[in-house]
Amino acid sequence: MCVLVYAGGHKLIPSVYAGIEVKAGQMGNHSAVTYSGPTFIAIHSGKHMSSTALSHAADFNRLMIIPEFDTITKTTAGHAKPVFMITVDGGPDENPRYDKVIAIAIHHFKEHDLDALFIATNAPGRSAFNRVERRMAPLSRELAGLILPHEHYGSHLDDDGRTVDEDLEVANFAFAGRTLSEVWSGMVIDSHPVISEYIEPSNSEMKTSELRTVLVQWRAQHIRESQYCTQIVKCHDRDCCTAPRSSFFSLFSGRFLPPPIPLKQTSDGLKATADSNERGCFTSVFLTQSLNPAVLPHSLSGYRSVPYDAYCPSVQSVLLWRTCKKCNLYHSSISSLKAHTQHCGVVQEIPRVRPVRIAARRQMELMAVIAYESAQDVEWLDEEYVDTSGIPVAEPDNRKEQINVVTTDEHLSSPWTNMD
Repeated sequence: MCVLVYAGGHKLIPSVYAGIEVKAGQMGNHSAVTYSGPTFIAIHSGKHMSSTALSHAADFNRLMIIPEFDTITKTTAGHAKPVFMITVDGGPDENPRYDKVIAIAIHHFKEHDLDALFIATNAPGRSAFNRVERRMAPLSRELAGLILPHEHYGSHLDDDGRTVDEDLEVANFAFAGRTLSEVWSGMVIDSHPVISEYIEPSNSEMKTSELRTVLVQWRAQHIRESQYCTQIVKCHDRDCCTAPRSSFFSLFSGRFLPPPIPLKQTSDGLKATADSNERGCFTSVFLTQSLNPAVLPHSLSGYRSVPYDAYCPSVQSVLLWRTCKKCNLYHSSISSLKAHTQHCGVVQEIPRVRPVRIAARRQMELMAVIAYESAQDVEWLDEEYVDTSGIPVAEPDNRKEQINVVTTDEHLSSPWTNMD
């Protein structure tokens, strides 16, 4: 496929959402969670907006009103299903550890009266296992030989490729986006429909005024963070949360999903493998939540609850300083820990991070590429927590389109959106 870009930012950005059909009556059968379901594609102008947490929030709101997704998102009574599980590719605009993503998740949780909301991403190098990737090949195939007109209503560029008529540019982008939308909307993937829509820039993001402000203590009670998964679950206080709408709490008496713990058989019985180099077997969540604490290594005895990342090799070295010293609650990011410790009234030294490099910069924040023991990670950090001595840092570029950054090889992106 040949892609010709006429000017900087002249590209269409498709955000692809795949509904996953779960076969009924097959509890415990892993194959019941299929790779099939309806597909929704929100096509955005790469010149007039970026892929952000707020744009994904607006797309989620559209998903909730698309009839083809009703079997995925709604009960038979037409209400939002009480438990949502969402997997994302872990890019900077949707990583479940980031505060903006968590704030939007809280909004969805409260808006739809959910019992539980889980947002997870794959570890580095595993994003190909995201079920959305299975939809990309047939979508890409439809683009072979496709030419999208960039100046249907007349040229909005001068001889140097600079925009000279912004209104005409918006109209041309809209025509190209609607043309692409028509191509994809006629598709059927694995007997399921594809719904595609061009999103006007003025309606592409959820308004920040819609986000709900919650207290730090509310987060401590309802949210459990980890490197690759964020959980938001109702509490038992009826003055705070409404009554459950599902049997989730009958299955998980501790409210939150237990962490994955590798177990091995020893002469003294089952033991958790304390060393990441030891080989253990990850058992079912139901066995894990009933484990006797005696099987856990002594190093985890001081935590309020076993951190979900306790056996994640790439972050074991930072478990201790991500944990509040007063209440022992584990956090997955520096910004979350900082806000929590201020509320807890504890003075806790947060070490400065020494990154491999700086991938991007915006006001008072740096996107740092951080090397852990066996992997690399990317995180937006306040400048005060980053040691940049000897590391080149570009001046911040506050133009909106510059925030959409592909930061790692593992962050797979649609090939037709990053060819400029």
